Parts: sequence; C-alpha cells; structure tokens
Amino acid sequence: MAPVLFLLLTSALAADPTTVEGQYGRLETDRPSYRPLDNVRLTITGRARGDSTCRIRVADPLQKVYFEKNVDLANNRGRLQFRATGLLGVHYIYLHFPNEKRYSRYLNFRLDAESSIDTGDRDFDALLPFTREAMQLGRRDYMTPRGRFVGYISADTWHFDGIWLRDWIYSLPGYKHWEREMQCGLDRFLEVQREDGQTPDGIERDGRTWRVGLESDVEYILTLGVWETWRATGDDAWMARTLPRLEKALAYIRSDPRHWDPVHRLIQRQHSCDTWDYDIDGASDKGTARHVIATCDASGYYAAFRAMSAMYAHLGNTAKAQEWSREAGGYAERSKKLLWDGTKFLHHVHLDPIDHDGFDESKQLAMGNTWAVTRGLALESEAIKVIDEYRRRWRETGDKYPWWSLQPGYPDSLGYWKDPYRKQGGYANGGLMPWVGGELARGALQNGRESFGVELLRQYAAHLRETGGAQVWYWPDGTPGFRTTNEVRYAGWGMAQWIDALMEGLAGIRDTDAMMRRVEISPRWAAAGMAHARATSRYAASGGYFTYDWTAEPRSLSIEYSGSSDQLRFRVLLPRGFSPRAVMVDGTDLKFDREDAGDSVYIRFDPENAQRGVIRVAAQ
Repeated sequence: MAPVLFLLLTSALAADPTTVEGQYGRLETDRPSYRPLDNVRLTITGRARGDSTCRIRVADPLQKVYFEKNVDLANNRGRLQFRATGLLGVHYIYLHFPNEKRYSRYLNFRLDAESSIDTGDRDFDALLPFTREAMQLGRRDYMTPRGRFVGYISADTWHFDGIWLRDWIYSLPGYKHWEREMQCGLDRFLEVQREDGQTPDGIERDGRTWRVGLESDVEYILTLGVWETWRATGDDAWMARTLPRLEKALAYIRSDPRHWDPVHRLIQRQHSCDTWDYDIDGASDKGTARHVIATCDASGYYAAFRAMSAMYAHLGNTAKAQEWSREAGGYAERSKKLLWDGTKFLHHVHLDPIDHDGFDESKQLAMGNTWAVTRGLALESEAIKVIDEYRRRWRETGDKYPWWSLQPGYPDSLGYWKDPYRKQGGYANGGLMPWVGGELARGALQNGRESFGVELLRQYAAHLRETGGAQVWYWPDGTPGFRTTNEVRYAGWGMAQWIDALMEGLAGIRDTDAMMRRVEISPRWAAAGMAHARATSRYAASGGYFTYDWTAEPRSLSIEYSGSSDQLRFRVLLPRGFSPRAVMVDGTDLKFDREDAGDSVYIRFDPENAQRGVIRVAAQ
C-alpha cells in the first residue's frame, strides 16, 4: 500500500499546467530601472504551446502607450529594444499574443532621473556633482519652536547656525536639483512676518529672528523664494496660501517711508555697496536717511512683481495677474529711465546729498548689473552692452576674474571703513564674488555672447579644481578673502549661480512655468565646440524634468528628448557656418524660424509632442 499512497500524494501535489508561467509567456528586462532615453532591452518568451509572433505595448505611469511593436519569435524567443521616455515613475510593458482579447503578461520597470551633464568634458560634467557635495555641507535641518526648518547657511556670516533668507534663497538654483524639503523653511519666515508686512532677514536655530534696518530687498527675495519653490514642487495649494502674505510684504515695502520714494515711485535703500547690508562707518540710522535708488532693488522688485503675476495667472485670477503685470512694466520703465546710462545701469542714484569728495560713483560697475541682465530688466541690446563692458574692464584691469562686487570700489583715501577687509578691492567694496561671475556667465550665454559665457564657465571649473571650492569673496588677484572665523569654501550663494549658468545657460533647459510643464530648450554646446552632450534637469521635489541627447555632425544636428512637459519651444544655437535647410521631428517636416542674437544664430520651432521625440536639423 505504501507505494500506491506515495503515487497518489505526488499526483495530488502536481501543478496544474494552466496555472504556471508556461501558460502565459514571460517578459524580462535587463535592469529594473532606467534613466530617460536609456535603451530598455527586453527578452520575450512565448507560451509553452509555442508562439511565432507577439505584440509589445509600453505605457507610462498614466497608462498612456508610447511604444508599440510586433515581434517575431524564433524558437519561442524574441528580443526587443526601445527607449524609455516620458513621465517619471513606474512604466508598464504588456505582452499580447494574436487573437487574444487581453494581454497575456505584464512587467514593470521604473523610470527615474536626476540632474546631470554628460559630455566627456570634465569642466562641465563635474560641476554639478561637485556643487551638490559641497553645498550640502552648508545644509541645516533644525527643529525650531515653530517647527522644522531646512535651509542653507551663508558661507561667512557670524550667524553660522542660523539662516539668512538671502543666502538661502540665492542658493536655490543649486539645491532645487537635489533638495526635497523646500517649503518648511519659508513657512517659518512667513509665520513670523510682522503685522505691517515686514519680514525678517534671518532665523536662528532657537527661533529668534533679525532684520538689518537699511535693507530693502528682503520682501522681493521672499517673493522670489516662494515663486521658485512653487515652480520646483508644483504645490499649488501651498503657493496659494502664501500669496496673501506676499501681498502684505510687497505693500509694506512700497509704503514704509524708509523704503519707498514717492517721487520716483521706486524702492529706496540707505546708501550701501550695491545689495550689501552696510553703509559707510558711522552711518547707522537703520534706513531712515542717506537714501539712494539702487539697480539691485530695481531688478529684484521687477522680477518679484512678474512672479506675482505668474502665480496669480496659474491660479486663474486674471485680474490680479494683470494688475501685477502692469506694476512690473511700470516699475521697469521708471527704473530704467533713472538708472540706465547707455552702457550699464548705475550703481545707484542719490536721493539725499552724500559727498564722495570727488569720487565719481557713476563710473562704478556694480554687481547688480548682472541681475539686471538675468532678471530681464535689461533688453537684449542693453544686456549685450553690459556684458561687453565687463569684458572691456576685465581686459583693462587684468584682475583674476570679472566677478567684481564694485569696479572700482570706493578708494581707501576716502576713509570710509576701518575694517581691512573693506579696503578697496575687498569684500563688497570691489572684491571678486563667485555669484557675480555665475550670473555674468548665464547672462552672456543667454544674450548672444555664448563664447564668453563658456570661457567663464571653464575658468570657474579650473578655479574649483585649484582651490577646492568657492568662498564668498576674493581679492582682485584671486587671493581668498576672510572677514570672519566662519569662512568656508562652500558658498551656496555663489556656487548655485554657476549651476544656473551650466543648466539654463549652456545646456539651455529653462522652465518657463512650473514643474517643467512649459520649457524652452536652447542647447548651446556649439559654442563650447562639443560634438555630443546629454543633459538632464530635474526638480528633486517633484517629477518635473527634461532631458535630451544632442549630437552635432558636419551637415546635421540631432536632438532626442524626453520630459514631463506639456509644451516645448526649441531655440537651438547653430554652429558657425551652419545654414539650416529643414527641421524634422520624428521624420516629419516642421516649420522653423531663424533668429539673430548678438554674434549668434538660432533656429526656433515648437514640436507637437512635448514628452518625447527625435529632431533632425539638416544643413543646406
């Protein structure tokens, strides 16, 4: 009986052949996750009964099919390769057999991206990884009495364990590529806003706040911080909650007699070195006198008013969007009438008489000029004049880099400051500041002076290799400057601007909305003499991203792209002597326009498919 019982038991335990994989077929990918534009290598096994053909369909996280193909099977096996593109997240591969009503098997893979540059050139490829590692040394994660605060420190301040709003927000062009906790710090600033709308300059670890009385830029920095954070996160509800506080802040700065000039209807500040926070020694009236109207504030409030318009427009509040758009336009017009001198923007214009004993401030090239270019206050023709003035003075002075806070600074003979670091050529009185160089490089790349922008980027990359980082300031000969015991070589406000120059300037991926929904793509690799580049820009706090693979050949350019976008505009820099004959997207001719910008020629076109495509530009 024992052998019979054993046979019965084994028979009872045998699997039903309709319940095993052989009944359905099999799918295998070579990896579980991919970057956009990576090749997915798929192996297909037919059913045990034997199959000669199948159909593969690939869908994105929203189940939108973006790849579909019939595959012949030999000996019940087949292989297929396709590009992973579209929205980030879990993608689906479906296996269909002929005459079957539904798919027989499915398999998932994950599509993920992080910001990166891949060209084979260390000057460009290493910049973002180096910056990410360096800037995170200045990341602070506090639990304050009001809640969590994540931010980035100033790289030289006595408040080394507190967060200055300006240094933190000016670090955003860098940290948006890797930081996920972007909103809680702004919430802490908004919570302690005064009833009249004034916002503090900074918050200590224990929750205490401070404000430097002469500063007039805090409210625009707060506004730009909210706007840029919303663009990275896509959190509409959070953005909408902040708007009443931003309205309050901007109403305060445009009404307080310390900060508002009713004659010119522009923001005023106490006499200072451009955007910096100190006046001449002994003048400590905290913004109540010695007023000037400065270029740095002009571009900042123009940009803030435009940001308010954009946020209201996104929420569908057309009336408020138009109101802030008109405010921005009027503010720009009044500012330029007062500050533009035909070559550059003036450092500032005195509202109260201040005698500089014959020193002509109108000759100074102030750091705020770079912001005038990158914030859009300057028209392209004006931007080119500003950039060319930087080039001219660089050749004339022979200084290490054209990163001046002021050029020239106030002469020591005036006896304005007792601190050695404020001597002419030091700190904000003519010292070299990396953030100025980064803004200048991006401005040059975006305004027809691409080769100059590339030159600056390469010099900065060499500076990082030689020195191990970027400090807040340097003497004109390149010697690192020190004014506190807290000087470090990971100045977020400085390093971040070079990331903007790389990603928005050279790689040319510029978000014109939020979460990369609408993107302008301007690859400028031709200015760097490159033959191939792959670029990805991704907000770490959301799934917003765009990536492309660019290749230049003697008679053609090709760009394969993928992203989370709804709308694209390509504005492609052409190599010297390249005369375009046709633009094709996925093999179909597309209308294009030619644009002359400074020394350069671009072509513009708008592909219909914003999430994926292959572009080919053919020469005459």
